[in-house]
Amino acid sequence: MKHPVELTRLFKKTDEEMLQQADVQRALFIESKIKFTERFTPLVDPFATVWGNAITTAREILPDYVSLASQSSETDALEGFLDKGRTAFQTLMLYTQLAYPANASVLRLMGQPGYIAARKSQLKLPVLLQSAYKQATKPEYKTALMAKGMKADEIESLETLADSILAQNASQEKSKKDRSLDSTERILAMNAVWEKMALVSQCAKLVFQDNATLYAMFLLDDGSAATPAPPATPPVQG
Repeated sequence: MKHPVELTRLFKKTDEEMLQQADVQRALFIESKIKFTERFTPLVDPFATVWGNAITTAREILPDYVSLASQSSETDALEGFLDKGRTAFQTLMLYTQLAYPANASVLRLMGQPGYIAARKSQLKLPVLLQSAYKQATKPEYKTALMAKGMKADEIESLETLADSILAQNASQEKSKKDRSLDSTERILAMNAVWEKMALVSQCAKLVFQDNATLYAMFLLDDGSAATPAPPATPPVQG
C-alpha cells in the first residue's frame, strides 16, 4: 500500500508575498479580461470571482505562528505540572527518609530508584507518582509520614498531579495534531490561489505575446518561487 504523498507548497516565497502578488495579478487580469476570455474558455466568468474567493479564503486562515503559540502554551503548562510532580515526589522522599532513616527498602517501595529515569518523562513520571501515592496512603506509611510533618494534601497531590500530567500531555499531543491539520488546510488554500496564478500566467504568454510590458507583468516570480507543475494547456476559443 502506497503512503500518501507529503503535501508541500507550490511556491517558496512567504504566504503574504504570494497573496500580495495574487491581488496584483488578479486586478491586472480583470482589466484585460476580455482579451483573456476571447482566447481561453477556462478564464470566463466566474473564474475571476472564484479566484477572488480563493484569495479571501487563504487570507482568512490564521498563520502558523498562531498554532505554534497555542502548542507552546500547552507545552509550558505541561512543564509546569512536571515541575510540581517532581517537587511532590522529592517531598515524599524527604519525609520517607525522616520517618524511616537508613531504611533503603522503604525508599525502594516508594519508588526512589525509578526517579532519575522518570523525572523528565511525561509518561513515566505519572506512573511513578501514582505508585508512590498507593504506597504513601497505606495506613502504616501515611501515619509515619504525617507524624514527621508531611501534610495530607501533599500526599494527595501525588495522585492529582499524576492525573494532571497525563491530561495535559494528551492536550499537548492534540495541539500538535491540530497544528498539523491547520498547516494542511493552509497549504491547500495557498496552493489553490497559486494554481490560478499559474494558469493566468501561462495564458498571458499568448495573449500578450506582442506586448512586452503586460507579458512581464503576468510572469510569476521564478527567482523566489518554485516552478509549479504546468497546468494542462487550456482550450483556445475557436
